[in-house]
Amino acid sequence: MLLLLLLLPLSLLAKELTLCYKAYYLFFPVAQTCITYRLQGEDLRVYSYAKTINVGGLVKRVYNYGYAVISVKNLMPKEFFYHQEEGEFKREQHYIFKNSKIYVKETHYVKLTDKVKKEEERVYPFDGHPDPYTASLVLYRNSIQNGAGVIKMFYDGKKYHIPYKVVGEEGIEVPAGNYYAKVVDVSPNVETKGLLQPKGSWKLWIEKTNLFPVRMQLFFVLGSVRALLEEVKGDRDLLRNVLLGQR
Repeated sequence: MLLLLLLLPLSLLAKELTLCYKAYYLFFPVAQTCITYRLQGEDLRVYSYAKTINVGGLVKRVYNYGYAVISVKNLMPKEFFYHQEEGEFKREQHYIFKNSKIYVKETHYVKLTDKVKKEEERVYPFDGHPDPYTASLVLYRNSIQNGAGVIKMFYDGKKYHIPYKVVGEEGIEVPAGNYYAKVVDVSPNVETKGLLQPKGSWKLWIEKTNLFPVRMQLFFVLGSVRALLEEVKGDRDLLRNVLLGQR
């Protein structure tokens, strides 16, 4: 019994993976983000935050965080929540995917205060267009299996079809170590509120074995950043096992 109690934390750790990145503008670190994947029963729970740091915070303060609950069985979303603070813009979105519908509640605040400016509730039909967290996982899986394709996504009341193409493979060194990755071009032409609206073509380096990005070249309306994987904690095999059905 004592041995089982000692091993219990290790077994819990084996079902969780955290990836932390730092984003650079030229040589200056401007933002950091961490994503945690936690396998709980038949659900994959995803948590993330992103915030500006150093000179990035002086230019424009950004602090976003969110989570998603995703069915492992079919890689379909159950719930999505996203909190945005960008400049003086603050809002929250909460989606529930249920009975072939998407139930959306959106809350806008007065600048960065907790005073509610406006609340809206809407219902959309769900026809397989998942939230951004789930769509990212589908991209990781499909880019390993197929050289090109289109990723479906639902966000901000709109459906998107995001094309991607594998343009090569290469070894790459980042602060978290050395990896061998597929290089994927993605065109996330997503129209959304806030400062971090994607622009142009993004480039992702997706590690071939464990299916997570190790480097990203991202373009926004405010400019471009280079994001590098800084730290990996927990079960490196988690995404591969979940996305390729090897649990």
